[in-house]
Parts: sequence; C-alpha cells; structure tokens
Amino acid sequence: MKNLRGANAILTGASRGLGVYIADALAAEGVNLVLAARSAAGLQDTLRAVEARGVRAIAVPCDVTSRDDLQRLIDTAERELGPIDILINNAGVEATGTLIELSFDEIDAVIRTNLSASIWLTKMVLPLMITRRRGAVVNVSSMAGKFGVAYESIYCASKHGLNGFTDSIRAELDGTGVTISAVCPTFVSGAGMWADAGAGKAPLLAREVSPQKVAAAVLKAVRGTPELLVTFGPIRPLVLLFELAPRLRTPVLKYMGVTRAWKRAADVRAKQREREAAGSRL
Repeated sequence: MKNLRGANAILTGASRGLGVYIADALAAEGVNLVLAARSAAGLQDTLRAVEARGVRAIAVPCDVTSRDDLQRLIDTAERELGPIDILINNAGVEATGTLIELSFDEIDAVIRTNLSASIWLTKMVLPLMITRRRGAVVNVSSMAGKFGVAYESIYCASKHGLNGFTDSIRAELDGTGVTISAVCPTFVSGAGMWADAGAGKAPLLAREVSPQKVAAAVLKAVRGTPELLVTFGPIRPLVLLFELAPRLRTPVLKYMGVTRAWKRAADVRAKQREREAAGSRL
C-alpha cells in the first residue's frame, strides 16, 4: 500500500510500549485506527494522542488470546470505521528464564499471545482484503525470531514461528494485491520486551534502537517491504554466518554480551517469581 491516508488499521498491543509509537506513526500518515489491548485505561491515553493527529480512532479492549474477542474486535472495527486495510499484529509477552523454570501457563501465554493470536487475526481479516485486492498485514516479530538466545527459548520459538508463518503466507498472497511483512527489532530503548525485562542497558555490541525507528520500519512494511531487521547496524551478515556455521552462535552471542544480558533478565524474573510465590503463601 502506497497511499495510507484514509486507510483503516487494527493495531494490537496499542496501550503501551511499541504500540504507542506505532499508533502515532500511523496516525501521522492519516491512518484511522482501531486500538486493541487488554488495558482499557492505557488505550484511552493512546486514543487521545492519535485523535490529536486528526484521524478517526476507536479503542476496543480485547484479549488477543480469545478468538471470541478477536471476532468482536473485527466486527466493531468494520461497523465503526469500515473495511480493514491494515492489520498490525503487535501484541506480545515474554517469559524469561530457563525452560525448567518456566511454568506451563507461562509457556502457553507466550505461544498464544505472540503466535496463535497473530495467526488467528490474520486468518480473520484476509478474506475481505483479498476480495478487495487491498490490504497489508505486518507482524511485529523480533531478532529473536532470526536466531535463538539463551533464557528466551519460548519467546524465540514464538517469533521463529511468526517469521515462518509470515514467509509462508507471503507466498500464498502472491498476486492478490495483499502483502504481509515482518519487522524484527533488536533491543529497543524505553519500550518493548527488553525495557519490560528491567535488566538495565543492552550490551554495547548489540546496542539499543529507538522505538521511533521500529515504528518507521512498520510504515515501510505497510508499504510492502517484506522484512525489516531493525538494529543499530548491518546484521544480515551475522544472521547468514549463523546459518552457515551454527556452532558459532553460542560463542559469538556470548562475546557480544547478549547471553549475559538475558541472564540478568532471567535473574530479575526469578526474583519476581519468588516474591509472587511468597505472596501466594500468605
């Protein structure tokens, strides 16, 4: 899609983090927005901000892991704004720690939120997009979907799955007038999963990118760029190296400080689990 002004978009995960920046970037282009997230209060803040841009917008509290909620989201969007031109699957959660430490509930929450919900919502919006021969789906993935990192096994699995899903559907959509793209950020400053981890600064050799840079990449994806790796510098050579020589992944990521960074995040989360367990016993 080239001309975005007047288009209608659904944005999940719109109440906080990267969602706020993506909403603002879309509104600045004249895109009308259906803002979805679990937090009704957070949605109102985003709603006021994008309405100040002069676009039409509605807020729909929604649990993306519920297919009933997703259908209600689409029905509300079409009733209030009209046909959906753009879908941004941005909602995501993380479960940091070793696989042994993670509960089955934590594992299920990550897979359902990061992967299943994106698949479900994409399946729901595609038929009308294909009929109209107009539409763009953007999946906000992660560099964790390009190669695995320690202490993030389930998050990495969900993002690898999301990238594979995106590649497959892109081939299915060839010639339909509808595009699907993936945006894969590295560590993001002040927003996103790394900020939520509360583990301090990212390692120097894998330094953070701004949320504005991620939002700009989403706009490029809406306009048809198939995949964008949002990092501080060229990263594709490293991804290629890891594909050609898998045994180098672990030592290189250790050298870059990535493994140590996520170990800090895992330690923070382990202490949170201890506090939660102690509180439940009171």
